[in-house]
Formats: sequence, structure tokens, C-alpha cells
Amino acid sequence: MKIRLQDLTKQYRHTTAVNNLNLDINSGEFLVVLGSSGSGKSTTLNMLAGLESPTSGYLFFDEHIVNHLSPGERDVALVFQNYALYPHMKVCDNIAFPLRIRKENNIDKKVFEMADMLGLNSMMRKYPKELSGGERQRVALARALVRNPQVFLMDEPLSNLDARLRLSARMELKKLQRDRNITTVYVTHDQTEALTLGDRIAIMDKGTIQQIGAPNEIYQKPQNIFVAGFIGTPPMNMAQIKIYDLHAFNIGGVTVEFPVLLPNKKDLILGIRPEKLTIVPPNTPFAIPGKIEHIEYLGSESVCHVEITKNMTWYVKGNGGEETKTGEQVGLQFSPEDAHWFDPVTGERIAF
Repeated sequence: MKIRLQDLTKQYRHTTAVNNLNLDINSGEFLVVLGSSGSGKSTTLNMLAGLESPTSGYLFFDEHIVNHLSPGERDVALVFQNYALYPHMKVCDNIAFPLRIRKENNIDKKVFEMADMLGLNSMMRKYPKELSGGERQRVALARALVRNPQVFLMDEPLSNLDARLRLSARMELKKLQRDRNITTVYVTHDQTEALTLGDRIAIMDKGTIQQIGAPNEIYQKPQNIFVAGFIGTPPMNMAQIKIYDLHAFNIGGVTVEFPVLLPNKKDLILGIRPEKLTIVPPNTPFAIPGKIEHIEYLGSESVCHVEITKNMTWYVKGNGGEETKTGEQVGLQFSPEDAHWFDPVTGERIAF
């Protein structure tokens, strides 16, 4: 099922939740819509599902306009954060319900295969009120996945699972979607889910798409400052700099020489991923001076918080961290090819 959103807009009185959205979703694609609260991602999903009507614009399923179709007529499976289970039905009956409505064959077999995949075998005779929040979410997920719809629509379906189950469910969800080749739109605020699940990611902010592309493309070449700061943990280090000549720039009142030609602009925003920075001795050529404020030890790696100026702290992510100490004066070095440059006025990426 190929989906197309054309000039899609949703307004609530004086608030525009989705603004002139244009998006093509390929047949069999796993598209993740990523954004913070209020970005318009859930409203977009609700319009796809038929739960909300667009103020203007069109929704196409395989080139057929579906604006006028009810949710049931669109043949979509929905999974939401708030479970929406039938309280009077046991787990097994909740999962089986969509199959019984459609009068499918081998219902018990399909139900127990899905229950086994999501670790629900021991709960099949229980009612939703007897389950934890995470268990209810798994039941809701199983109920949607057990049938074979044309489209999966999912709104934060794994948010109530613990870390171990979330990892397992992500792997199984991606495998199931790939095996069945079902077009899937998955809404989340969790960038880890987006990067691990999506064939492509559409990043939304204030009702518009900021960038859409493969996970690697989004991470390696953010289109603007918003995307650069939104994707990555810790986030990309950024600072406004002044270029004195094509081989030197000023950051925080300190002039840093640069080994290659800089963009021919006076003011720029420089961005560097934390893992692309290396801590070197102070006064090392081509290094930005700073002082270590704090070190987060994370087992196989560490994150050093390095104060560049009083109002600017950068993150350095790497292995170990035992060789550096809080309060130590250091230099931060990076390769020219790892630098990201943005226009300080428009916020857009500059390629040169």
C-alpha cells in the first residue's frame, strides 16, 4: 500500500497542528515520524487513521483519495499508547477479536503464535485489569499485529515497556513488518526507536517536516540546526563562530587555526558530534581550549562535559575516560570532514 499526503493541513481554531504537509510513503516501507510533543506527529497519524479529518489537503491510499472513508473502511491496524483494550474480555479474546470480526481461519493458532512472540502465554486467561501497564501495551500490540492489514499505524506503542522488553519488541516488530511487507507509519519521540526501526525517518516540528531520509543520512547530514540538535545523544555540539580569514575562526573569544579552507562567510554556526571530538593536551595546534567540568562514566564509554566558555559547554563521547580528570585544562580536536556548518540566520546546512 502506497500512501501520499498532499498539502495536508489540520487547524484547531487559532492553532495549526499540521501545516501544508507533503509526504510520500512507499509500499512496504517502515516510516518513523519523529518529533517532540506538539510537533504534529500524532495529529498526522490520526488523519491517516480516519480519526480526524483534515482541514484541507488530501490523503491517498494507492492513488485513491480516502478522506471520506471511515477508519474501518481504510483497512488499517492501530496501536496507541493508551492500550484501548476491551475490559470485559480476557487477553486471548482481546487478541482474537479482530480475527473473529473478519471470520478468519486458524484463529487460535494465529493468536497463540502472536502471544508467544510478545511473551503473553502466561497471561492469556487474565483480564486487562489484572495486567501491568507494560503487559496491556503488549496485548494491544498483539491485537493489531495478529491480522494482516494493508497499513500499520502506531503511536508510541512501546513507551510503557521496560528497557529489556522494549529492545525485544523492537526487534520482533521490525522482523514481522519486513516479513509481511506491510506499510507502517510509526510515531515516536524516541530517537533510538526511530534510528533502529525506520527505513526512513521524517522529523517534524511545529507541524512541518524538517527533514526526511534514511537514518544514516539524517544523522550524518542534518538539514538544519533543529535536526542537528534533535538527533544524537548527547546532542551535537554547536557554537556561533566568526571567521577571521579562511584558515582561522573565533570561538568564545579564542582564535583557533584551521588546517583547511573555511567557508567564505563572516558568521557561521559550527557543529561537531560528541564522538567526533578528541581530547588532546592544551595548546595543541588546531585545538579548541577548554576545561573538564564533569565526567559521566557509562561503562564501555564516557561523556566528558568540557567548558569552552562560561556559557558554552561541549560534550565529548569516547572510550574509557580514566585518563582525564575534572578541572583539567584540555584541548578539543576534530577532523575538518567531521565539521557541520549552518547559516546563523536561516539555520540551514551549508555545503562547500
